[in-house]
This record gives sequence, structure tokens and C-alpha cells, in this order.
Amino acid sequence: SIFGWQHLVYLAVYIVLTVGALVFIALKVKKEKTIEIIIKVTGGVLLASIIWNRITLIEFYNSVWGLIPNTVCGTTSLIFGISALFLKRDHIVFHFCVYTAFWGGIVATVYPTFIGQAHYFLYQPTISGMIHHGISVFLSVLMVMKGFVIPSLKKFYAFPLGYCFLLVYGIFLLDFSNGNITEAMYIFAPLIPGTFLTWYVVDPFLILGNLGLLALWQKVIKPRLDEKKSKKEQEITP
Repeated sequence: SIFGWQHLVYLAVYIVLTVGALVFIALKVKKEKTIEIIIKVTGGVLLASIIWNRITLIEFYNSVWGLIPNTVCGTTSLIFGISALFLKRDHIVFHFCVYTAFWGGIVATVYPTFIGQAHYFLYQPTISGMIHHGISVFLSVLMVMKGFVIPSLKKFYAFPLGYCFLLVYGIFLLDFSNGNITEAMYIFAPLIPGTFLTWYVVDPFLILGNLGLLALWQKVIKPRLDEKKSKKEQEITP
């Protein structure tokens, strides 16, 4: 169950491993080539984990339609993994994937509504779902931390456009599957069952919230960090 002992143990292990790996990379990995290799390898692992998750869902749904990603996080993980493998740094696609993967992954890791798929946590659809959400968070933080993706207000449009694509894709799945897929992209169901958190409530909030964070970063935080860095370089230079 959510916040049951198995979930809490997973959270503890995940936090330790993720924070430890990010701190190690931040302190020890300086070469751009090495950073790119780490990102590509992580993207490959993310892609493998979402494929694993969808294959297990074929049995869970007792239908081959389970192979097709029909959720925001599942679709984003697929796009993110492929993009990390093949696209260049700071590609516009990352300006959708990074933020969506981060927020979606955090929510699904802390409050995974799908965790009750079976009576044990290591049930393959459950654990593979937890893993691909967790890796997507790690990859999104890694990309921003190492400058592979540079947050920018000018590229903010990728975020709402990406969500529009997901909604259109979800409508296509519902229509094309002829009833084999009954829900996609939370179009007809709230993100958390029994709440008011529908897509038309959550998506505008996410878009405005992300816009606010980008503005805060670009207009307030980044200039101060650049100023401190410049002063430190001047102190070191004789």
C-alpha cells in the first residue's frame, strides 16, 4: 500500500542511491564527454525500464494493448529515453521532457496510485513502474545539473505544447483502440481517484507553476549565482 513498509523502504533506498549518485557526479565528473556518456546510458536504462513496464502490463490487462503507453508519465518516459539516446544537448524536446518527467516522477514515486496492483511490492508491473518513474527524475535533475539542458524562458513554450501533444495523443488512443483502451492521459479520470485533480485543473497549474519557477531562476537566482562565481574568479585571478 502507499506508505506501507515496502513503499517506505523503497523510498529510503531510492533517495540514498539517487542523491548519492548525483552528488558523486556533481563533484567527480567534469569531462563533457563523460557526462554525455552517463546521460546516454541513463536514457538507455530509462527506455529499457519503460519497455519492461509495458510488457508486464500486457499480462496485467490481459491484452496486447497494454504495450502502448497511455499515461503522461509512461509516454514521457518513452520519449525521454529515446531523446536522451539520440538528441543533442539542450534540444527543444528536453524542455518538455525534463520538467514533465521531474514533476510526474516525484508525484508517482511519493504517491504511486498504481501501487495496489498486487499484494506484494515486487509485482513486476508495480516495481517496473516505480523504477521508470525514479530513473526519469534522476535523468531530469542530472541534465539540468550538468548543463545538458539550460532552463530558459524563451523555450518555455515547449512545456505547454508538449502537454497539448499528450492530450491529442490520448484522444487518438481512445478513438483508435475501439474501447480496448478505456483511459488515456487522465482525460476522463482524475490523477488521484476520488479527487478534483482532473487534467484541466492540474495542467494549467503545472504550466503556470513551471513558468513561475523559470522566471524566478532566470531573473533572480541565476544572476546572483553568476555574480558570486564572477567575484570568486576575480579573487583567484592574481
